Amino acid sequence: MQLLVDLPDGWSSRIDIKQTSSGRYAGVAELNLRGLKRGVLVFMQQPTLEAALQRVRLRASQFARERLGPQDASSKMPSLHS
Repeated sequence: MQLLVDLPDGWSSRIDIKQTSSGRYAGVAELNLRGLKRGVLVFMQQPTLEAALQRVRLRASQFARERLGPQDASSKMPSLHS
């Protein structure tokens, strides 16, 4: 099954989730920033589909914050040449 999950700050994720023979959920999430692929997250087995989606949202948000944090901070710093 494939799902789309919207994330803050222009990020989105296409998630490929499979249900294991034990009934748990695992998969891969491709992370995109404004349509450009920026990373892939692999998430291990979760007990329910909702738990798997919560895990992806959490990890994807952390990934996005780590990627955007330093860039945002440097773009907001005053120029030394002003």
